[in-house]
Amino acid sequence: MSFYTPANLLTLARMPLALGLLFTAPLSPSFFLLYTLAAITDILDGPIARRTHTASRCGARLDSLADVVFLLAALFCLLPALSLPGWTIWAVAVIAVLHCAAWLVGFLKHRRFTALHTITNKLTGAALFCAPYLLPWVGTDMLCAALCLLASVSAGEELAIQCLFGEAAPDCKSIFHLLKSHR
Repeated sequence: MSFYTPANLLTLARMPLALGLLFTAPLSPSFFLLYTLAAITDILDGPIARRTHTASRCGARLDSLADVVFLLAALFCLLPALSLPGWTIWAVAVIAVLHCAAWLVGFLKHRRFTALHTITNKLTGAALFCAPYLLPWVGTDMLCAALCLLASVSAGEELAIQCLFGEAAPDCKSIFHLLKSHR
């Protein structure tokens, strides 16, 4: 199978779109254009890979890399423009530690890094994507609290799944789904 599938090309397009954010003013029309186009590539690449029967482990890893580039570029662009509550740094640090612990446990158990595609991880990603659009209507404190709560639940679930189950389950829906299937 070729590396240059439509899904992988969409995923690859996310990286220059994300890096373009670094050259725009935060929350400007050009920022939102690049931000939205990058998000559309993230939304479409998976379904296209499945529909064209070109889904692969390489494509999944590429998608994860593109997600990280997009997230870091958006944060680098947005964070200096936002007035975040002081506790946010600590909450994000705890969430990052939980995610890193989950990845480490997964690596130690399965000899490969595995990011899980749980419903809570997908909801967290969707909420993070929507956050810049919500800023004019929702206060920064409330938005940060909701995002940190959702992200901490997601990270905690990912760590629990990695610790409790012997086999790698990157496409599991939730810990409840795995518990139900292991009865």
